[in-house]
Amino acid sequence: MIENEFLATKKGGMSLNRVGSVLLLLVIAVTSYFRFQYGSSFARSWDQVDFALALHRFDLLAMQPHFPGYPYFILGGLFFHQWVPDAARALAVFNTFMMMIACFPIYFLARRQLSPFYSLLSCAVVQSLAYFWIMATESMSEVSAVSMLWWYLWSLQFAKEKQTVSSTVLTLFLFSILMGIRLSYVMFGIGIILLIIYQRKTSQTKYDLWIYTVKSFIIALLFQLIWVGGLAASEGSITNFISLSIQFIFGHFNDWGGAVTAESTSIVDRFSMLVFYNILWIGVCGESIYSALFLGAIGLFFIVHLFKKRFSITFLKNMYFIMTASYFLWALFAQNIEKPRHALPLIALVTFFIVNDVLKQRSQRKIKTILLILFLITQSINGYQFVKEKAQDVPAAYQLAEYLSRYEEPFVVYTWEEARIMDYLKADYPYTRLLTYDYFMSDKSQRGNKKILLTNHVLEGFHRQGMDVYNKVNEVKTFVSNPLFDPVYHRITLYEWNEEK
Repeated sequence: MIENEFLATKKGGMSLNRVGSVLLLLVIAVTSYFRFQYGSSFARSWDQVDFALALHRFDLLAMQPHFPGYPYFILGGLFFHQWVPDAARALAVFNTFMMMIACFPIYFLARRQLSPFYSLLSCAVVQSLAYFWIMATESMSEVSAVSMLWWYLWSLQFAKEKQTVSSTVLTLFLFSILMGIRLSYVMFGIGIILLIIYQRKTSQTKYDLWIYTVKSFIIALLFQLIWVGGLAASEGSITNFISLSIQFIFGHFNDWGGAVTAESTSIVDRFSMLVFYNILWIGVCGESIYSALFLGAIGLFFIVHLFKKRFSITFLKNMYFIMTASYFLWALFAQNIEKPRHALPLIALVTFFIVNDVLKQRSQRKIKTILLILFLITQSINGYQFVKEKAQDVPAAYQLAEYLSRYEEPFVVYTWEEARIMDYLKADYPYTRLLTYDYFMSDKSQRGNKKILLTNHVLEGFHRQGMDVYNKVNEVKTFVSNPLFDPVYHRITLYEWNEEK
């Protein structure tokens, strides 16, 4: 009698799990559908313009795209560009496609610890993150890179389990694809080093370890040379390519890249913004109070579990934890802290690890599941609303360009990075990108009686150079878009220069 009741309960549970699994698959499918539907045609930033222009003519010197070129991302965009006429939207469609097929490695990784239903739940939660909805529908390489990162992480797990040469070669190949999509994810290459150490820890001699390491290094280098060699050939010679790479690296760390070496922001402020704003508030919560509440409750279960484990050495030595920590330091010191997209892999991995850790503990699993489903629903609704708004939200830089195209009096406008979008829109009025106050003073004197217009970013640049000229300008008009879609250029104010003030 008791046995029959147990079997009935178990059978009912299995049936419920099957229904739940089907519903989760449906959620993932609907999520992908709406991302395809709302792929953005706006190239909202300098980088997005670079990528969009590259589909028409690939030229690193002209920053189409910017160094190092990300050829695999461009190839994906070119493939979908056959059916999607708009270049920016073609890249967005490729992002959505890559994120959709990333469900497989996410599921396989979760399956190492969880049942099929809970593995699907883990995958659906990661896919549902509202900020990923936003990033998947624009022409940036981050989402494609994170999607390839999941395949790379799965291959590390696969190679660790199989202990075969072919599985290691697969990992090296996928890492080269990852680098050809987003070079800043290079810190995840630490996983290959850890894999080799793990595979050869039983070697009888140091000679065996060194031979295996050298072979792996040569194979990895050959895979990387596939895309690096292609880029060098596109520049005419390896010398030109190296010269271009040096200029880019110098500019990133000392001028415009937002690294800690180029910013006056304190390390404490950078840390706070990266962790609490970029990762938690924007990335994981999607700027939703409800998501934050559900996440807080889920986080309590995670923290309790951590203390029960007493921060074991095994946990700290986990391969994925080390890679995540390494990229965190890279994002903290070497990336532009004003752009949350640079924290995208951290957002995905932190969410995945917390969800998996919470679900694998059997205690109070029903409550955890309900909280995660509520979090999933909230994020999906927010994500849908974001991409729907984003498809209609005209970027502030586009609004500025449209306003100037109808400006009747003769003028010249001085801009900062807005000029790149004016290039993309093929603006037919005179505009100049400024870098220094001295150049501005020299150039404007040659403009005759034309009105001199400047954007607020130009004035901010002058201020950083020690020139406060706000008392010499009159405000003309302000253009605003959603800061979640345009983190840096969501508010552009146009000013007119007035010598008489």
